[in-house]
Amino acid sequence: MFTLTELEKTVLLAVLVFAKGSLTTYITEQQLTVKFPIRKKILVREALKDLTKANLLEKDKKQQKYKLTKEGQQHASKLLHQGAKLWYLK
Repeated sequence: MFTLTELEKTVLLAVLVFAKGSLTTYITEQQLTVKFPIRKKILVREALKDLTKANLLEKDKKQQKYKLTKEGQQHASKLLHQGAKLWYLK
């Protein structure tokens, strides 16, 4: 089991919302980072890498695009039902 930071939880939920829960929709890195404050954009990119290492997101090999894995979708849905705090988003 792994522990996610609040920022990683927020990024995971943002991917879930942008993809509308789909496992096949890719979200670009720019689509995600534009919704965060300027100071957090580097941290968001690091969170994307960490979520990919944790097998919650899958990165497209050719472009900077990400999509949810089945495990990531389940984890994000669980966070959504628990009521995660989204103070990082604008």
